[in-house]
Amino acid sequence: MVEKKSSKHTFTGIAARLGRLPAEKRRAALEVSAALAGVSLRASRTFVEAVPKAAKILSADDIRSWGELGRRLSMGSAVLGTQYFERGVEGLAKVPKAARSNVFKISTRQLVLSSSIAVETFDLIPVLAKEIGDDELLSETLSLAAEVANRSAKHSSDFLQNAAAVARVLKTFGSGTKAVSQAAFGLGFLFATRTGGMTADLWSGMPKAIKGLSAASAILLLESAGRILDHGASVTLHFVQSGSEVLRRAADAFDDWFNVLTKIAGQGNAVLIAFIRATPKFFKLLSGVTSNKRTADNLHVGLIKRVLSLMAEIAERDAESALAAFRSSTAALKKVSLEQFEEWIETGLREKYEDSAKARRSYFALETRESNTFLHETRNGLPLENIQSILRIYVEGLTGNEVEVAPLSAMPQESRIGDGRTIYLPSTVTEFEDDEMNFRLYKVLAAHGAGQIEFGTFARDTRQLKAAYAELRQQFDATADQRDAFSLAGYIEDVQKGEKAIPGYQEEPVDAKLPKGSDYRTVLKVFPEPRLAKKIFGTMENARIDNRLRHVYRGLRKDLDLMKSILKKTRPYIFDLPMHQVPFELLFQITLCGGATDDARQFYGQIVSEIESVIETFFSRHGDSDVTASQHGCESLPTVADALMATSRVYDLFQNISAEQSQEAEADREEEHEYDFQDRSAAEPLAAESAKAESRPKQTQDIKDLFNAWNSLDEDGEPDALAGSEAWSHNEMPEQALEPGDEAFSYDEWDRELN
Repeated sequence: MVEKKSSKHTFTGIAARLGRLPAEKRRAALEVSAALAGVSLRASRTFVEAVPKAAKILSADDIRSWGELGRRLSMGSAVLGTQYFERGVEGLAKVPKAARSNVFKISTRQLVLSSSIAVETFDLIPVLAKEIGDDELLSETLSLAAEVANRSAKHSSDFLQNAAAVARVLKTFGSGTKAVSQAAFGLGFLFATRTGGMTADLWSGMPKAIKGLSAASAILLLESAGRILDHGASVTLHFVQSGSEVLRRAADAFDDWFNVLTKIAGQGNAVLIAFIRATPKFFKLLSGVTSNKRTADNLHVGLIKRVLSLMAEIAERDAESALAAFRSSTAALKKVSLEQFEEWIETGLREKYEDSAKARRSYFALETRESNTFLHETRNGLPLENIQSILRIYVEGLTGNEVEVAPLSAMPQESRIGDGRTIYLPSTVTEFEDDEMNFRLYKVLAAHGAGQIEFGTFARDTRQLKAAYAELRQQFDATADQRDAFSLAGYIEDVQKGEKAIPGYQEEPVDAKLPKGSDYRTVLKVFPEPRLAKKIFGTMENARIDNRLRHVYRGLRKDLDLMKSILKKTRPYIFDLPMHQVPFELLFQITLCGGATDDARQFYGQIVSEIESVIETFFSRHGDSDVTASQHGCESLPTVADALMATSRVYDLFQNISAEQSQEAEADREEEHEYDFQDRSAAEPLAAESAKAESRPKQTQDIKDLFNAWNSLDEDGEPDALAGSEAWSHNEMPEQALEPGDEAFSYDEWDRELN
């Protein structure tokens, strides 16, 4: 009887508390409790117990929404529904009254996706309200989240995860916060209406896009993004990020950039997105400022605006040609003036307009010989034709041999360097600002070319070449087992009896005879990886020629030393290079730059020591220091065969380095976590070295490429990647004429069409 009386008293107390609620709230509570009782009596009772306290915060409509959300949770799990009501709604006191309905709307919509996500969002919103700390911003955020939830429950959760970060950035605009917020939410509602879930992607990138901009720039960016949304959400997301970079580096050029986009937009989204994605690199290279500066100076802004005007002119006719010209403009403007660049553009528009689309795009992408030739004809620098006769006389006086000097572009495709009569040089040298220094560089290049003829780079069938060929064939034709210390004749012998494991086994002899009429190219084909060997040999042979020139022609030392000092000054910081380029950079520094740089020696001391040992072994023989030109054939002097043997030593070293790197990479994959290169103890010296690296000059094309051009022009047509382009475009390989009915084809376009 006591228990029943207590129970009756409890229910009476609950009824009494409900009776004290306003009529509208009391009616809402009774309706919800009745609906809950049909699902779970326990959840219904918990609701009735919690509603008097909740009614102090919620309106009658909010009570219905709160109860309906709990009823749906209880349908899935009575425990989850009960816990939901037990937590109450105290956190919603921080949410503006007008915005509370959106809280329940968002959570109810997310129940379709997951009850746990719905509860998580319901609990997150009070925290979000505290972080945002602005009722107006919070109300707009919840309203937009509800709009997103109507189209994608999942993305509404992602949106709210980024809401606090966006609000923090918006509040940094001070007096301009309201205007910027209106622009941001205006764009957000456009996104939600047209794309739904992609609003979450917009909000995740918003803080980075507008942080640090002025209020006017942020509003311009967001309003312009709203106009570009007509071309799709993906385009707009790329636009916001790239447009932010434009406003940071050259705000005055934003309208010009947007004008180009509007002209391209009508010709397809693929080209438009590619153009937008290429924008940050373009502005970074042409703005002339570092990342910690806000704007470019007037000179650079004027240059950017003029280039964009030219791109708009091209885009009116062909959007893909405009994209090609836009991508190639930064490289072209490093070689020619703006006026010369304009002339190049106008020539393309005038002469290529009637051609096929692919021919036009190839021209503006600098993929054709005609385009490169015209651009180079207008570039600054010292043309070879101005000093061709002087260099010919200089080389003839230096060597006593009659030679011809010709531009690389004049060499026929089927020709082979090494005829013993012609030295091929670049058609223009623009490495220095004054012609005198460019002429001295020409002298060194010409001397190297003459040295290749005089010192036997292209010698054939010599005794030294035959010996090198035989030794390398024996070395590289042997199997791994045959080279093993425990393997003889390909099989392990019976040690006790001194007999072979297979009686009568005879090892097949290796044909180590050098084919008649062969030069170094034939020897390089012996290597398992001829491309790697060829690249190493080019540098080793340049080192040998430089070494011989210094000891035979002492008058050249001043110019050779000058080029050596320039080469060393322009070497990149060793950690700025991709790992696969580091060994070749070390080799070049040691052979032609007078030694490895301090940073290279610090981090790769063992490799540097090994390469220096190879150079000392093969190139340190000079015989009598007073040797004359008539005595160059002395066998004590290093020959091309020595360069080949040195190549084999360095080749083995590089192969071992690659193997070690592969093993280390495999070991790293097996580890549970990677080695932390950001460890504090390691970060300090690395940061110091990185600071040094930023002050080093960086070039798009290294001066060393001028020395290696001779080794890239052979009958194999093997490309060496230079600054992201094919070797022929830098090394001036002549263009083959098209057959009637044929047209130039760009493989980049092929890939784009396939994708």
